[in-house]
Amino acid sequence: MFAIRYCDAFLLMLLAWICYLFVLWRRESARLDRNEWHLTHEQLFHCDRCHHSFVLDEPMNLTRCPRCNAVCIRRKRP
Repeated sequence: MFAIRYCDAFLLMLLAWICYLFVLWRRESARLDRNEWHLTHEQLFHCDRCHHSFVLDEPMNLTRCPRCNAVCIRRKRP
């Protein structure tokens, strides 16, 4: 059996908690970076008929509104 002092045990437990919290923080930051939206003007559409705004995954010039099924055209803004 090996002997360990209370202050050494407390220090080891404190280091283990700090490592555990670091791993949780890195995991959460990686999850947030992976799920973060990167919107551009080419992905945002606004329906003129029902005034519904929506985002597409791929940049397109012409699509249909998911709410009213009207044709939506992305207009170039200056």
